[in-house]
Amino acid sequence: MRTALVVGLLCWAAAWSQSPVSRADLAVRLIEMESCWEAHRESAEARMRATRPLSEGLTAFFSGRFDALARNLTLTCAALRSDAPPTPEMLYAGALGVRMPHVVDRDSLERGETVLRFQLFAYYTAEKPESPLQLRWQVVRRGETRPLSEGTLDAPEPGAAATLLNRAPEGDYEARFELRHGAQTLRQWRQTFSVIAQLESRLEALSKAAESHDDTEPVERMTVLNARDVLREAIKGSSPETFYPLLRMLQLAEQLAAGWEAGNSGWRAAAGDYWMATLHRERKIAFRLYIPKFQPDQPMPLVVALHGAGGNEHLFFEGYGLGIVLKEAEKRGWAVIAPRAEMGLAHIGGALEAAQKLLPIDPTRVYLMGHSMGGAHSFAAIAQYPDRFRAVAIFAGAGQPTQVPPDLPILMTVGEQELGMLKTNIENAYRRLQGQNLKTLDYKRYDGCDHLMIVREAMPDAFAFFDRAPQRTPTLSKP
Repeated sequence: MRTALVVGLLCWAAAWSQSPVSRADLAVRLIEMESCWEAHRESAEARMRATRPLSEGLTAFFSGRFDALARNLTLTCAALRSDAPPTPEMLYAGALGVRMPHVVDRDSLERGETVLRFQLFAYYTAEKPESPLQLRWQVVRRGETRPLSEGTLDAPEPGAAATLLNRAPEGDYEARFELRHGAQTLRQWRQTFSVIAQLESRLEALSKAAESHDDTEPVERMTVLNARDVLREAIKGSSPETFYPLLRMLQLAEQLAAGWEAGNSGWRAAAGDYWMATLHRERKIAFRLYIPKFQPDQPMPLVVALHGAGGNEHLFFEGYGLGIVLKEAEKRGWAVIAPRAEMGLAHIGGALEAAQKLLPIDPTRVYLMGHSMGGAHSFAAIAQYPDRFRAVAIFAGAGQPTQVPPDLPILMTVGEQELGMLKTNIENAYRRLQGQNLKTLDYKRYDGCDHLMIVREAMPDAFAFFDRAPQRTPTLSKP
């Protein structure tokens, strides 16, 4: 059974192609659901009501039935808000989604050659209610509150389209959507896009810079190439599956390339959120990096965060409690790095190596956490780097521990409403760890909590566990 579980978690992503609903479409809904959970999580009754549709959604997720997952996310938000069954209007509102470009060329907008439009589609089949809904939207520049444009669409339905804006200065933007039935707000969510000047020529300049400096630092070179590739795909209509501001991504790449031209490193560590990449064991490793406010002469602790199956480097930063790991890290002045999973644990070694190059990391305070498949990767990382980590937190982890140093503190967490097969695997892993006589082994269960929400609920306890972990002697060799 354990083998089947791990294989399923590692390989289920092949089923993405079976549904017309894309990963990017689901990312918007998952973040919307996280917002619903955050608004109502203090109610034990609301949480218990939500666990059933969440668990059913997880089952649909693993089998590639993304229409069923989207419907269960609608039911989850309805259950969090009330014990009354969802109305036809709620179900129909949950079925509507918006597709729109993620990057627009500013010069084409200015010349009137194009406008930014969106189109509605259906996440799942829902009967159109007799009383029509209304879709409202506003477009705001990131960091601002004044709407650049706004509009409404009466009786929205799949296939309908509208213009968001036809003029905008260069910048990163949010489109904020609201579906209403009379005076009642049924759904609220946001989607992002960027307006970039001279986009094609700037991407070509990045390519030339990378070609002429192919011997430069791998983190910087791969970050430049990653930005170029993400933006090229966005131009074609592919979604980067993140709300990360693409203009900011481009500007970092240009900063790095400008440093090469001056004969220097273009990297300047500063507080913020970065989307970067590196090369490790001949594999590209994409990662998100959070840097707190810091003093250059004071080494900082680092948290390495490993996402679950089907996720990516953005999940800890934007999903999982709306990025609760960053809130906990900010309180303590800790850095966080979340790599995209790769075969052979290359992403873990690449993340450790990249963090050491980019920041003054304290080697005695490197912590590891993983969710689901990331838990299995955490167990493998412990065996591969037995002295690297100060402590480890595993959220509803897959896999089983093998070689674990007895002085390594480990926290295991699980929701009481976890799926039976997954919960059995987690309990077996805990019993195996008990048999290894670790000095510090904690096991926490959370009521009103399923597989998807365990990271949000357990994250504060994980950081408190890290705070208490005694010092271990780190391995200073290269990852």
